[in-house]
Amino acid sequence: MNQVKTIAGLINKRLVYITIISAFIASFLSAAYTLVEFNFSIKPELLKKANAIAQVIHDDVSLAVSVGVPYQELRGMESYLSDTLSKYPELNFVALTQDDQVLYNAGELESLSSNDAVNFEQSSSQYLNASFWQRISVVTQELPLLMPTLFSASSAQSDLFQLPIDAASPGEARVYVGLSSTYVQSQLTDIFFDIAIVLIAVLLVCFEVVMVVVMFYISGPLEESESILNRQVKGDFSVNERTASHGVIGNFSKRLNQDSKDLQSRFKSIFTRVIPQKLAANDIDSKFKSVSERFSLQSHLGMHKGDIVDARIPLFVFSFAEELSKSFMPLFVNEFYQPNSWISKDVMLGLPISVFMLVIAVCTPFAAKWVDRWGQKQLFIVGLIPAIAGYFGCAFASDSLDIVIARGVTAFGYAIITISCQSYIAAVVTAENRAKGMAIFVGVLMTATMCGTALGAIIADRIGYQPVFLLSALLAALAGLLAWRMFIGELDVGKQTAKQTGKGSVLLLLKNVRFMAVILFCAIPAKVVLTGFLYFLVPLYLVSLDASQSEIGRIMMIYSLVIIPLSPIASGIADRTQKTKQLVVLGTILSGAILISLYGDDSIFKLLLAVTLMGIAHSILKAPLIACALEASEETPDVGRTETLGFLRTAERIGSVIGPILVATLLTIYSFGQAMSIVGIGIILAGIAILLILRKPAAVKCSEEI
Repeated sequence: MNQVKTIAGLINKRLVYITIISAFIASFLSAAYTLVEFNFSIKPELLKKANAIAQVIHDDVSLAVSVGVPYQELRGMESYLSDTLSKYPELNFVALTQDDQVLYNAGELESLSSNDAVNFEQSSSQYLNASFWQRISVVTQELPLLMPTLFSASSAQSDLFQLPIDAASPGEARVYVGLSSTYVQSQLTDIFFDIAIVLIAVLLVCFEVVMVVVMFYISGPLEESESILNRQVKGDFSVNERTASHGVIGNFSKRLNQDSKDLQSRFKSIFTRVIPQKLAANDIDSKFKSVSERFSLQSHLGMHKGDIVDARIPLFVFSFAEELSKSFMPLFVNEFYQPNSWISKDVMLGLPISVFMLVIAVCTPFAAKWVDRWGQKQLFIVGLIPAIAGYFGCAFASDSLDIVIARGVTAFGYAIITISCQSYIAAVVTAENRAKGMAIFVGVLMTATMCGTALGAIIADRIGYQPVFLLSALLAALAGLLAWRMFIGELDVGKQTAKQTGKGSVLLLLKNVRFMAVILFCAIPAKVVLTGFLYFLVPLYLVSLDASQSEIGRIMMIYSLVIIPLSPIASGIADRTQKTKQLVVLGTILSGAILISLYGDDSIFKLLLAVTLMGIAHSILKAPLIACALEASEETPDVGRTETLGFLRTAERIGSVIGPILVATLLTIYSFGQAMSIVGIGIILAGIAILLILRKPAAVKCSEEI
């Protein structure tokens, strides 16, 4: 067994490493090629635009000169050139000269000479006719210039172009246009970071897909084949009712199981022929039964129980589809908001997020009961109907209220699907690996959040908001197909027959001071920060700072990117040190301090740092929060862990609902920094309150149990 498991583990590791390395190399080469081609594709287009601008100035000046107005007496020319320059950020200099003397200009340039300028036709042909290796050499020289544009403004460099004016006036006149090289570098920087984000997302998706494919087609069938072989070596020819018949190894496992089935069939045939002859029936019957029991020739094992991997990819694809719109939802609502609406603009921008969370909080308890009644596979498919309907509702929305309703409909499907996946994982794991199974569930959601948030922003920046929802609907349908293929319909849902405490459990928990302190001063504030700050305020804040949609997605994805590696580390520290209460207090107070740091001057870098630090704070907070809540609930032994966790999740959803509405209300009165400072002060006070409450000794009942 150990040898086979070693082989399976070796195969898993090699396939994962090979696939990820191959994906990285392919993505890197694709990124390099994209940068080269983009650099040499954008400049000819910019030259065409600059040529068109110069031609307009040329025509206007030629018209004035043709009616007898000398170049030196063209009134309003300075303001005309300044207005032209302000309209086009790709230009940093516009001038009109006569006999190499500057008459009118806008922008700054140290020197201006016809010898330094080139014609548009010459420059365009230079870019279009360059070889691939020439393009690579140019991009290699320009790459070191990309990073300075992130932190400081580069010097105003420009490529100078000229357009002669043929007019019936003495002297040679020219229109000069300076094409900013800084603008090209900024565009290359945007493309560079978009590609980097795609690279990270591709690696994460590859990891998820490879893990599932390896376990679905290799590890699972290999372990099952090993199990059948071990039984047959020991003389046990029991038959599996169902085997993992995926891939070549799965077919081998199926064949081994079929051999046992054929042997049992032949034994049964002999048994039915001999017994009716009544030749020493009792003796023969006892011998046949002895042989049957010895070699398990009439034994049938249960159904194939399934594995965590069955739900991993469907859950990832659906969560990825949902997260695509996370980075721009307030901005999307802003496009459809009508000033005469009965809800203020700031509140309406946060309403879709609040309604989404509220519907999930309300539907989750019912969805858990529906799983027991209809099963995970069927409920996953049913949940796709409202989810996809909500995506279509957003894609074809005509006002902000349509978006709110559509998000509520999607939330209904989201609650059903996530509960069905969570129930599926809980049903297939054992008591020994239950925590690991739930960790995988949370990890898949966080990975999908990071990939979906970043890629959704890039896609929206290229094709607009509403087409993203159509893509979400398509991916959700794909998740349904994967679930239908991978979920096991006969899986035991594990219905509980425990006593129904229901309202009694809630009342008992409400009387538990320490538990309610964790809920009110930690769990709810954490979700207020998540939805109010990250999902609602960050997009609006960045738009006010003229950030692009891609930049918004990049900054928001950092939160998940930080949590994915740090959360397991924080969880391990909490397990080793048993300092869950201290970590909960630390994470809560740190969250409030980060929000207060936003007070003052607005800055993209300040917000970027705040999002990064918030990811660290929530990494410290997430894992110990559940442990601390369960520890506090031990003072109420009549309430089981299932009811406790259900109460905790419902309370967190309440915080998710409150967050956007609270921040939106504050924004109607205060600025972004002031609103976040007020929330931050409240979070710090909550952290101090929970510190004082948890420092009190636990109840006698709890200490006696310990």
